[in-house]
Amino acid sequence: MNKKAIITILFALAIHPPISSQTRSTLPLWERKSAPAVILGRYVDWKIGEDCNPPGFWGNQNSLKGNSIPEITTDSIAGRFTLVWDICYPLLHEFHGWSVLLCPGDTIRIDIDRSAFAAYEAYKKDTPADSVTTSKLQELWKRAVHIEGGTFEQPLPVHMKGMVLGYRREYAEAHLHDTFDEWREVCWNEFQEVVSQMDSLSLLPWEREYHRMLVEQDYITKLGQFMFAKTSWGLLKDNKEKEAFEKQVTFKDPHAAELTYYRCVPGFYACLNNLFDEGRKYIQANGLEDSPLGCWFKELDEAQAVMTRVKAKQPVTDSELDALSPEFQVQIREVQALLEQEAADGKGISRDLPEGEPREWLPKIVAGHKGRIVFIDFWATWCGPCRTGMKEMESVKEELNKRGVDFIYITDTSSSTEDWLGYVSQHAGDHYIVPKDKMQEMQIPGYDNAIPHYLIYDREGKLAKTISGWPGLEGMTHEFDDIK
Repeated sequence: MNKKAIITILFALAIHPPISSQTRSTLPLWERKSAPAVILGRYVDWKIGEDCNPPGFWGNQNSLKGNSIPEITTDSIAGRFTLVWDICYPLLHEFHGWSVLLCPGDTIRIDIDRSAFAAYEAYKKDTPADSVTTSKLQELWKRAVHIEGGTFEQPLPVHMKGMVLGYRREYAEAHLHDTFDEWREVCWNEFQEVVSQMDSLSLLPWEREYHRMLVEQDYITKLGQFMFAKTSWGLLKDNKEKEAFEKQVTFKDPHAAELTYYRCVPGFYACLNNLFDEGRKYIQANGLEDSPLGCWFKELDEAQAVMTRVKAKQPVTDSELDALSPEFQVQIREVQALLEQEAADGKGISRDLPEGEPREWLPKIVAGHKGRIVFIDFWATWCGPCRTGMKEMESVKEELNKRGVDFIYITDTSSSTEDWLGYVSQHAGDHYIVPKDKMQEMQIPGYDNAIPHYLIYDREGKLAKTISGWPGLEGMTHEFDDIK
C-alpha cells in the first residue's frame, strides 16, 4: 500500500467517531483478507512537551511478510500515536506487559492513562502472587487502558493461579525426576484447577471461550517445557538421565479430545504465542491435521514456502500462486513487485545466489572476489546490533575499500523485503538473501544461529577471522590490522 494512501486513511480514521463496543456471545471469525490493521493511541494524561511515542513493544514476525516493525506516526500536538500493520491473518501486537489482538482490516482505539497504568503495574509487581485478585486487576485496568473497536474488544486481564512463566526452585525440585507421562498429568491437573477458577468468574460467553483457549495454550506450552522445568535451576546434572528424559518428550496426549482450540479457526486467537511451536506440534502429534485449525496451518505452510522462495529471488510459477488462498496471494505479489522495482541507483547491489547446493554458496561468493580481502556480514533487518554494526562501518568503509576490502552482506528470508531493499540502497557492497531453512546448510564457519556474525577472508580466499557479535567500531577495525 502506498504510504501517502496510508496517511490519508489514518487521518480519516483519526477524526472518525469512536466505534461502539458490541456484546458478543461467541468469538467471531476474522475476515480472510489482506488489509492493514490500525492502532490509534492517545495518552489521556498527556502534557505538552511529553513523549507521545507508543508504549514499548516487542517485534513481531508472525506476519507472512515477516515485517517485525509497523508503520509508526506520532502527533506531538495531541499526544497521539498510530501503528499500522500490513497483515493477512491475526497478529498479536505485544506491548510490554499487555497485548492487543489485530485482525486484517481492524481499527482499534486505545486510550492510555499513564499514571493509572503505573498503579496497575505496581499492584502486579508489589502484591504477592497468592494475593492478586481478578477484581482488583480489572478495577485498575479499567482506569489505565480503554480499548474499543477491532474484531472483538480485548478481554480484561484475568488472574488465574497456575498460569505462570518459569518455575520456582521448590517446584522444579518436586518434579525433578518425573517421567514425561507423570509431568503431563501434573500439567493436566493444574489445567483443570485453573478451568475451575475461571468457571467461578463473571465473564461474558465469548470472554469465557477466549480465556478457555488461553488456558489450553498454557497447558500445551507447559508440556513443551518438560526439560526446561528440569534444567532451569541446574538441578539435573546427570547427562545420561537428561538424555533419557529428552527421549520421553512427545505431544501425543490422551487428553487431546477434551481440548477445544483446534476445533475452530478462532482457536488461532489464543494460539498466536505458540503458532510455530507447541501448538503446531500438538496438532501434528495428535492427528489433528484435518481439524479446522490444522487445515488452516497447512494452507499457511504452503504460502510461507512460496513466500520464502519469492523473498530469496527464486522463481515461482503463476499456477503455484493461484493455488494459494487469495489473501496470501496478495501479500506475495506485493513482495514480488517490490523486488522488481529495486532501485538501480542505490549504493549496493542485490545478487542472486550462486548455483549449486547451499554448502557451495559461500565458497563461490568468496571466489568471486579473487585478490581482495572479503568481509562478510551475516545480519537481519530485525536485529538491532546488526543494524548498528552496518551503520558504524560506513565511516571506515571508504578507507577499507582502498586497502582492498570488499563488503558482502547476507541475510535470510526472516528479514522484511522492504527494509532489506532499503539497506541494499544505503550500503555499498554485494547483498544476498538466503531461504531461512538453508542457513544451516551453508555450513558457515563459527555460526551458531546467532547474529550478527562476521567472516573475514584474506586475498587468497582463506578464512582469516570469525567474529560473533558486534565488537564495536574500533574492535572491528582492528580485526583488519594483520590481514594483508
